[in-house]
Amino acid sequence: MKNLSFPGLPRVLVIDDEDGVREGLRSMLQHEGLHVETAGTAEEGVRRIEQRGFDVVFLDLNLPGADGLSILGKLRRGTPSADVVVLTGYGTVANTVEAMRKGASDVIEKPFSSDRILAVVRRVLETRQLKNELCWLQDRVRELTATELVGLSPAIREVQTRIDQVAHAPDTTVLVTGQSGTGKELVARCIHERSSRRHGPFVAINCAALTEALLEAELFGYEPGAFTGASREGKDGLFAVAAGGTLFLDEIGEMEPTLQAKLLRVLQERTFRRVGGVQDVPADVRIVASTNRDLREMVQTGSFREDLFYRLNVMTVNVPPLRERAADIPLLSHFFLDLIGRQMGKALSGFTEEAMETLCEYTWPGNVRELRNAIEHACIVCPSGMIDEIHLPKFTGGSPDGSDQIDRTSVVLEGQDRSIRALESQLVAKVLDDTQWNISRAAAILGINRTTLYNKIRVYGLGKRPLRAKMGV
Repeated sequence: MKNLSFPGLPRVLVIDDEDGVREGLRSMLQHEGLHVETAGTAEEGVRRIEQRGFDVVFLDLNLPGADGLSILGKLRRGTPSADVVVLTGYGTVANTVEAMRKGASDVIEKPFSSDRILAVVRRVLETRQLKNELCWLQDRVRELTATELVGLSPAIREVQTRIDQVAHAPDTTVLVTGQSGTGKELVARCIHERSSRRHGPFVAINCAALTEALLEAELFGYEPGAFTGASREGKDGLFAVAAGGTLFLDEIGEMEPTLQAKLLRVLQERTFRRVGGVQDVPADVRIVASTNRDLREMVQTGSFREDLFYRLNVMTVNVPPLRERAADIPLLSHFFLDLIGRQMGKALSGFTEEAMETLCEYTWPGNVRELRNAIEHACIVCPSGMIDEIHLPKFTGGSPDGSDQIDRTSVVLEGQDRSIRALESQLVAKVLDDTQWNISRAAAILGINRTTLYNKIRVYGLGKRPLRAKMGV
């Protein structure tokens, strides 16, 4: 049928015990460009639909062995399910209602005209085409969401600007730097998705996960019998697999020097050789490399080739740690909550103020990856409703390098009151001041929970915490 786009010809199955009806529908629908199969019994019809998928099924209600209504549910199994059009020689309201209740798309009384049949088929196929397009759009939205940097802070906006700049140069090599867990692979995927190479593959490999020999074989592929244990058919490497797209080399700083030299040749010549091969193969890929190490320092110590560093460092995108984009924590938290909540099928509506304060005050040494894991933990623990502080993992607070240690000087008692209550009041006040009123860290240092700390602040009249900039979500 014209103006309909399907992956292949639309498939139609006719289940009817009358030879004339089966052959008449076959001839009519094949003339319209549809693929048509027929079955004379209910059992044969069910068997055919179990073997392959169909778009439309014409089902007679009067069948030998089993009536059409009894098998209608079986005919609609599968994803996507077939649209069933019921054919009946004795149409009644009861039959029509029962057929529609069991999922029939339409009911046609015999004898029928070709115009009626073709109108129903066109309507059903147009509806299926719209559903297919909707599914494609939903998949595309999910892909774009999965490759979208979440955040509004100046630090992340600078990264987004950098990505947009390099996306317009689809062959330029990019070096993505940043701590572990900051989202370097996500940045690489964003570069790929926003470039003209987005229709090609995105292929990623962790250079630290394989030995030098295995990594070389994975990258360049190998000829049959190139080494002991090599496949007799040989193997394409990732440079070949990623042709027309992007090859992401994660943790490039872990690559051995001899393999660095071979990668340098690919970047210079835009060709490569399979292991054991003698022919140069074009390398139509964009290289995006990432590292959490200081490559300049590695160059100075001789552990990374200087010429390769300058080849990789054409365009650099530095992904900031989460503590430098703390304003994005509420937005990221809600993003992960929505994503993970839907995956788990839980109705989670948000975060309590205490939970969000805990998330915003923590230093996140594991960066965005640690935040996502914390939200996933909370989604598992929280049955429904809002995520509260008790649903979050037990954070230790502080930076691993000890840069946020508080002043450990003694507490000096003021005034004449020497009671334990006065000592505790001054101790709590000092810890709050030393931590700049970071409630989570202060509670951890004092060995109490946040609720108890809030109660002590109220009881001792310690005043309100310094005002912080808040971000609405």
